[in-house]
Amino acid sequence: MRINIFLVIVMITDLHPGRRTSYRNLDWVTSISPTQSVEEGSSVELECRLGNVPDRAEVAWVRIRGVEEVDYLSVYDKEDGQIDYEEEQATSEMIEEEEGWVWRLILSKVTTSVAGLYQCQVLIHDEVVSSRKVLLNVLDPNKVEHNTKFVITKQGRNITLDCTDFEGEDVNWKRLGDCQHHSAPNSISDRAMNETTVVQNGKRLSLIRVDRSDSGIYVCSVSGGSKTMNVSLLVQHIPTIIPSKSIMSQFPGYPSSLSCEVTAVPVPAVSWYSLSSPLSPSLIKSHGDLSITIDDYKDGRMTSSLVFYNVTQEDYGQYSCNSTNILGQASATVKLEFSPIPVLTESGSATRHGQMYKIVMTFLVMITMQVG
Repeated sequence: MRINIFLVIVMITDLHPGRRTSYRNLDWVTSISPTQSVEEGSSVELECRLGNVPDRAEVAWVRIRGVEEVDYLSVYDKEDGQIDYEEEQATSEMIEEEEGWVWRLILSKVTTSVAGLYQCQVLIHDEVVSSRKVLLNVLDPNKVEHNTKFVITKQGRNITLDCTDFEGEDVNWKRLGDCQHHSAPNSISDRAMNETTVVQNGKRLSLIRVDRSDSGIYVCSVSGGSKTMNVSLLVQHIPTIIPSKSIMSQFPGYPSSLSCEVTAVPVPAVSWYSLSSPLSPSLIKSHGDLSITIDDYKDGRMTSSLVFYNVTQEDYGQYSCNSTNILGQASATVKLEFSPIPVLTESGSATRHGQMYKIVMTFLVMITMQVG
């Protein structure tokens, strides 16, 4: 009899595992650093942004070894604080912000043995309920072509750019002209059109009290241009947001989207809010005929879009595009309004029913001309 009772209890426990499974796939880890590629011997910082994590939760930085096999590097909870398990190799730093927490993992003097996937986890009752991964690539300095460098610095600091790796005495620095859109040039002709005059001669270029306007691509030329190296300088700054269009119009039943370009260093968290509620802004999450997309973060820029696959009457109204990083936050307001006719896309027709709409309009025009 005791065995039978025990078996029944086990079956009930398996069928009703309790609250633990209800926590899965929560968005408490809101963002994580993009893929990092660093040379062996250098240091790297991985950043994990957290939402409103409950007090009972633990947060962990782990390195993924294999399927369900991880090495715990650091653990944090609000009662005991943080514990770093491998202080010589990795240390962590937790910073509280208005809209959540930022947790950094700093890896010092990396070697090829530490390359791989790292994960930021939120755990409740030792169960991972929210997580994001970041890939760390560690490069052999002897196999890296030193023709591009990336430098990130804080506003107000002095910084020196150098190309001492190159031999030769005839060295000068030029800056690519379009510093506000400082992506690397696509071709030699693009570079020639955008280069400014010589900034300075010598293998080192010193910049004093840099600010956002100093961000850009600096080109070091050696021996009359026979060798060049690009240095991409990004100066940390609070986010700025520019809507692609402040007002978008669409007829019900057709797709539309609202977009904003976000510029920020370091990488920001982007969110969308509906301003139609009379009480307070309402956070938007992807569901059904509505999704949020974010283009890859590159050169301090990204574009986020709020996509409506099938516009309804309830979708019309004002929306806010919000961006936050460790230095501050910004927002911009855009509006989706009613259009009496479907709005054509750039290809010349509204998707879904666009071609039918064109045919019907053409037919009506022909009838009107004949009647006239």
